[in-house]
Amino acid sequence: MNALRQFWTRRHEVVDAMAYWSGAGVAYEAAAGSEGAIILMYHSIAGEDAERYIDPANRLTPGLFDQQMAFLRESRRVVSLSALVERLERGEAPLPRSVCITFDDGYLDNLTVAAPILERHGLEATLYLATGYIDSAEAQWSDALHAALSGRTRQRLHLPTLGLAGLSLGTQNGFESARKLLHRHLLEAHREERTSCLADVVEQLAPEGRPPRLTMNWGDVRQLRRRYPFIELGGHTLDHVDLRKHGGAFAKAQVAASAEDIRRETGETARHFSFPYGRWSAEVREAVAASGWRSAVGAGLRVRIDLESDRFAMPRVEAPRSMTGLRFRTSGAYPGFLEMMGLR
Repeated sequence: MNALRQFWTRRHEVVDAMAYWSGAGVAYEAAAGSEGAIILMYHSIAGEDAERYIDPANRLTPGLFDQQMAFLRESRRVVSLSALVERLERGEAPLPRSVCITFDDGYLDNLTVAAPILERHGLEATLYLATGYIDSAEAQWSDALHAALSGRTRQRLHLPTLGLAGLSLGTQNGFESARKLLHRHLLEAHREERTSCLADVVEQLAPEGRPPRLTMNWGDVRQLRRRYPFIELGGHTLDHVDLRKHGGAFAKAQVAASAEDIRRETGETARHFSFPYGRWSAEVREAVAASGWRSAVGAGLRVRIDLESDRFAMPRVEAPRSMTGLRFRTSGAYPGFLEMMGLR
């Protein structure tokens, strides 16, 4: 059962590898001549010292990130997000194999680890900041939850408002049930709800260890811009909330606050926006477009960015956890080859 579960969770990697190493993807690219750009999404590039405190879904190892950047430098056309958007505004299609590099949230390791690697390879990137978390240098809720669950010294969790009544985390089923329920709740919650819920979880599970600071503060952000001016700043709301669920005036305030925070703390005008979790609605998309942003990234089906793409809802590709995945997903064969084979 564990082997089956591992295969299912890694099925995308398996499909990528088959398409790449069989040569079918290369043949498809040669025949189709696929154009358009891919926007890659990264989060944390932390070393082993912080590994236990970061949700594995949010982290890529520094060694793999370095390998990926070396490949992109040698084999792809890496362009800044601003350069891509400017081409679209001029009515010019992105050149084949164009790739943009982006980071979400504002991890401290984006300054200490990722930026020096990008500089060494001569690559530009965009960093989307959840500015309320920068204000307090607070860890993302998904990392705080992961640290509490993985480092727990107690096995019982009692959260009756969420349907967890004395659940034991000592079994795999109990642990997975609690993790999934808490993740879903915290993703859709307001920041105040998250803070309260996480405090309750930490009190009950008494996790060992003290997490290091994982998030930049504004001094770090200003240092990043001084030392690595090739990394541009973007907005990611104030509180990293789901704008599809929490819309209206609240969403507009979250969008505006992130722009104002960046302007106040750095003197710069952020031009690009990222919808948290990729979630957006037509209402929120219009609010972002009307607020002066030049682009926004969010979930969508057409992951290749071309002249038909909506500049205020450009889909991204999560950075693969393997070199084979990166080679395939930044090639002209992705995603067309998978669609042709009925695999997407």
